[in-house]
Amino acid sequence: MAGKWCEKCLSSLCKGMKTAQYCSVNNLGARFSVRSVLTVASFLALSMSASEAANLLVDGNFSLAASGAQTSNSPWVLTVNFPDGSDDSAQFQTGFANSENTGVGGSEAPGTGAGVWFKPFEGNQTGGGDPLAQATLTQSIITTIGGIYELTFRAGRETHFQASRFEVELSSSLLGTSDVVDLLTATIPNGNLGGAASTNPEGTEFTLSLSGVAPGDTLTVTARMVDGEDALVNPQSAFLDRFNLEVVPEPSQGILIALAALTLGVRRRR
Repeated sequence: MAGKWCEKCLSSLCKGMKTAQYCSVNNLGARFSVRSVLTVASFLALSMSASEAANLLVDGNFSLAASGAQTSNSPWVLTVNFPDGSDDSAQFQTGFANSENTGVGGSEAPGTGAGVWFKPFEGNQTGGGDPLAQATLTQSIITTIGGIYELTFRAGRETHFQASRFEVELSSSLLGTSDVVDLLTATIPNGNLGGAASTNPEGTEFTLSLSGVAPGDTLTVTARMVDGEDALVNPQSAFLDRFNLEVVPEPSQGILIALAALTLGVRRRR
């Protein structure tokens, strides 16, 4: 039964391939070549849906967000506090917080596009005893296929940025695990993301990943600034932009069996 199943599977895979003349259900072992194995492997890789390589996050570059506010106009949720009762600890911001600003060679002119601006200096401002600054940015997705999920994003941090924590996390509800980067200790040149005079134009790219993710899992991207505080000297802001979440699908059992059968055919021929 297994042999017949493999023959049917391989016969189906060969349809539409330019090397279909190499395929013979009646004489698999004798007629499959190394070229056949490589061609089928390439065919399977290319047949992956283009959507699997697309950004799974909505508005990863915050182009829909309202600058100067916390309104994302997308599934992103930016939660902040107002340490002095009026000024926020973080906001979406065009221009210098936007890594795709024309000031750093991008395509979005000032007034369009945005990044996230974290403002620790609103906490305990001038040492006056105000509460510390807190801000959290989140978006969640529900997975439809299993595989390795990879998150990339851009970060900027100015020299005197001060907080107890500044990090980005990719977490899985089913696995109960996460991958986190500590942006307080990470190597990031001083500068904002979109200012023409920035010494870190477009920011520093970071990558997080989770493997063994199953369909139906909830993955959450979280960025947080905890206990931001006025350092009493500038510059002291931080910035995030260009979040991109993609999946690398894991091969199905059927694909693995098919490739194994092809390899076996080559070995028999030799």
